Amino acid sequence: MSFFGSKLFGYGTGSSTSGSNAESSLTGVETIERLCDRLQSSLLIEDRHDALKTIKSLSKKYKLEVGTQAMHVLIDVIKQSTDPELISLSLDTLCNIMNPSETEQSSHLPADLCTQFTEMFIKDLANLTLMFDLLDEFEFQIRWSSVKLINQLILNQSEQLQDKVLQIPRGVSRIIDLLSDSREIIRNDAILILNNLTKTNANIQKIIAFESGFDRIMEIIEGEGSVLDGGVIVEDCFNLLLNLLQKNYSNQSFFKEANYIKKICKYFELSGSDDSATNWTQQKTTNLSLLLRLIQCLVAPNNQQQIIIDCQKAYNHFGLLHRLCVLLTWPGVPSDLLSQAICTVGEVIRGNEANQLLFSTVMMQSNPPRPIITILLLSMINEKQPFHLRSSILYCFECFLYKNEEKKAQVIETLLPKETGGISDINTGQILCTGLFAPNDFVSNWLCAVALAHTISNSNTLKEQLLRVQLAINTQDKIQAVSLLQQCMNILSESSNNTINYQFQSKISILMLISTWLSGCPAAVNVFLSNEQNIPYLISQASATDTEEKSLIMQGVSSFCLGLSMLYNSEQIDAFTAEKLKDIIMKRIGIEQFEQKLEYISQHEAYTKTLKQPKFAFISVKPNDLLFDYEFTRLYKSNETLVINLLKNKKKEERRDSNCSTDSRVSLDQQNALIINQYKQLIREQDAKIKEQQQLNQTLTKTCSQLQVNMQELMAKSGRSSPPEKLQYETRINQLEVKCNLLEEKCAEQEDELCKLQREKGIFEETINNLKTMDKNTEVLELRFENSQLKSELSQINQDQENLLTLLQEMEDKLKNYKKLLKQHGEGVSDDEDESDEIEPNKINQSDDSCEKNQDIPNNIHSIIDSKDTSSNESNLLLNNNYMNESPDTDNSASSSDQYKIESEPLTIPTGENVDLVTSDVKPFNFLQYFNKPIQSEQFIHNQKKPSGDELDLM
Repeated sequence: MSFFGSKLFGYGTGSSTSGSNAESSLTGVETIERLCDRLQSSLLIEDRHDALKTIKSLSKKYKLEVGTQAMHVLIDVIKQSTDPELISLSLDTLCNIMNPSETEQSSHLPADLCTQFTEMFIKDLANLTLMFDLLDEFEFQIRWSSVKLINQLILNQSEQLQDKVLQIPRGVSRIIDLLSDSREIIRNDAILILNNLTKTNANIQKIIAFESGFDRIMEIIEGEGSVLDGGVIVEDCFNLLLNLLQKNYSNQSFFKEANYIKKICKYFELSGSDDSATNWTQQKTTNLSLLLRLIQCLVAPNNQQQIIIDCQKAYNHFGLLHRLCVLLTWPGVPSDLLSQAICTVGEVIRGNEANQLLFSTVMMQSNPPRPIITILLLSMINEKQPFHLRSSILYCFECFLYKNEEKKAQVIETLLPKETGGISDINTGQILCTGLFAPNDFVSNWLCAVALAHTISNSNTLKEQLLRVQLAINTQDKIQAVSLLQQCMNILSESSNNTINYQFQSKISILMLISTWLSGCPAAVNVFLSNEQNIPYLISQASATDTEEKSLIMQGVSSFCLGLSMLYNSEQIDAFTAEKLKDIIMKRIGIEQFEQKLEYISQHEAYTKTLKQPKFAFISVKPNDLLFDYEFTRLYKSNETLVINLLKNKKKEERRDSNCSTDSRVSLDQQNALIINQYKQLIREQDAKIKEQQQLNQTLTKTCSQLQVNMQELMAKSGRSSPPEKLQYETRINQLEVKCNLLEEKCAEQEDELCKLQREKGIFEETINNLKTMDKNTEVLELRFENSQLKSELSQINQDQENLLTLLQEMEDKLKNYKKLLKQHGEGVSDDEDESDEIEPNKINQSDDSCEKNQDIPNNIHSIIDSKDTSSNESNLLLNNNYMNESPDTDNSASSSDQYKIESEPLTIPTGENVDLVTSDVKPFNFLQYFNKPIQSEQFIHNQKKPSGDELDLM
């Protein structure tokens, strides 16, 4: 047995081993053999206990011998024995031989020994089923030992165990049941097992979700002290929740529909004393970071669009977005956690108008109070702040502007000249321009250039508005007004002459801004070409012959700007029309060289990585590696082919309609039309290639058939010829056969190429259809949404009308009863009142006073309607309090006018002294005390829906 184990696992004592070591090794092997025999043959339970304890103690030093000789014996003991101690010792011994950390240092054991033992054990599914059956045993030692062994098996062979667990009856359910075990050590190990099982297997993730896994995990989190006071168990629970939700759209939908988002809001209640709330320990930071990742995974940009929309609404509805904004201003938050919180806020508001509006109303306590977005941008251009914090602010600003044309226009408006003079407060536009031209701070230059590019992206109107921006430049002790576009070009040219110290990243960022500005805007191209120094600068950069990486990138981006100047040229600048620019490029650079410079950018590693994910520049790079922005790579990809084809005279007819009129607006639909035209042209070219291949295929087929006929004729002749002639014919036949085979292979290759082109044609046609129907589907969805809202409003109005009619009918019946009572008491009732079918409220109020005193019954319809309104107000109060997770104050008897008095003030969030984003003269503020007041809570809700005019002016 020992020889077999040594050969099987590559272990054996070499000839150079000393005699004492060999004797010791033999003694260990013999001991294990005797112990195994004793364990199998002994009838006394004490002897079996002693033998098994000895094997367990030797399993660390003699792991190979115990694994090869005792594994099957231990499995038999577990199957046959009913003694809990024997079963527990057997399980612990198996766990030792499969645990790499329990291996004593030895140069002879292979590195993957434990993995091989695990493969041997799980090869028989019955062994694994036996382990899961032991989970039903309530005995502590048996259950805990089996849990430890299962966890070790999963660690060694994760993928194989995931598939085999699904084959075991109630395999996953038994592990989930362990989460309810009152013994914490077993429950904690069960959490680790589920963490290892759910990393990559979607089926196990779904089973856990629909087996009430979310409820049990959240109960453990709350029982362990939630986020702020919880320990490593809370961290494991959040890791498990992330495994269940990341890239699992089924679980995400279930998590949203079951209102688990509402439970997440409770985790952000920063309760306790001020010292405990501001004491950011490592464990507290880790727990809160995992919670932020959990929030992000539901609204990540690469998620399903419907899930993103629903979760963003839920975050706003349950107050989670407001709590995230509070976290941004909480004192002493670590910079890494603050950066992650800013990114989380960005993804929660991305593309959601209501959330963006709420975020714009959030104010920071300063003197004077300023919007939080202004304070964040001030931190972004502060070179003393860490880079990951500054880049996260840029990402949040991009999300704030995403699909929000109104906010984009407000940012541009802050840059435009004002009619009224005087010094204005700091605004967004001033901050961006300050950072754009900040010397010796390339990070601020890059971040602000990208922010401005996102502001004017896909909006021809905003690009034209930005042309009106004038900057006051101090040149030779004189203040001169220069346009923003021209100042960008001046920075590039002056930095080339080494008069101003702007680094490589600053130049690239300004060129990206100019490219975004010129794309689709003939007016911007005209202003750009009107300065005679701009085109020579781009030509000098594009025609450079340096082979350094940075120089090649500058050449490529400069060439792209030149191409955009041709593509969107309106032919109004005589010196630089599209044809003249093309001639200049052909003479100074060359079309082939120009195309190679453009292709270098599209083949660059940074370009490829940035194009794959929008947040690449903000997550995986260092400041010195800042290069391309995601939106620029998309712009480059959509226009590169157009520029190259324009130079080759292949796509001249596809130049945009904006070349004919400077007032025409290039919208997203026109960009789609250009892309469709590209695909159509590619399809035409492929159709031509297909026809050529088909003709060539037919020619080769004919040639092959003719050769076969010739070969048959030669073979017939060879049968009647003399031996020399026969040998000649056979040689000729062999040559023809070789030639025929070559032609057949070539024909097969042509057919494969033909099939490939046809498949590509089908893909292009499908892409065209998708682009055509994209906008129509969006409009249909919007109309359906509006239609559903109108229907719900109509049904509500009809319901109210029916209630009023029912109320009037009841009043009419009551009035008839009152008249009968009056007649019975001898009171006179006029004939008109007796015969009338309708009752006016003022006539009822004029009834006899004595009757009203005797009959304590309401006789005024307005009083009943007023009482209904009062109940409605009470229900509204209850809804508002529920929204803020507070119960309504039952003792409050104030009037409705006093109770719901709302001041038209912007939403103010308290902060503290230790936050870098706030001025140092601000006193700490207890947000919980502020948030738990009912009236201020209602003010917060009111400000969400109707921000005051002063707040918008600050933006």
